[in-house]
Amino acid sequence: MKHKEKYCEFIKTFQEERDFFKCHEILEDIWVEETKCETRKHVSINLLLVAVALHHWRNKNFKGAIQVLENSLNNYDEISLELEKLNINSKELKVIILDVLEELKNGNEYKEIYLPKY
Repeated sequence: MKHKEKYCEFIKTFQEERDFFKCHEILEDIWVEETKCETRKHVSINLLLVAVALHHWRNKNFKGAIQVLENSLNNYDEISLELEKLNINSKELKVIILDVLEELKNGNEYKEIYLPKY
């Protein structure tokens, strides 16, 4: 997989530092380089959207978080194999995203979630 070290940096930042803005910055460069911003069917944009949604939720922007997470699901099944290559359990992550959407729609306060790793 191309940019494996950047994905590892993203995962470490997501899991340990919880700096979702930095997560966005890490993956945005990959997305722009590999897709020229012409598609959202790319693992980098889907992971980036999860991080952005958590950033919004933590800042009590429920509407923004819902919109971003729903966008992350648009091409989810097409990128699930790429998530698996990063040792992220794609099926479990999808369940987490759906659970977080429910939490957001119910107006529940932010809680920590982590990428489900193998």
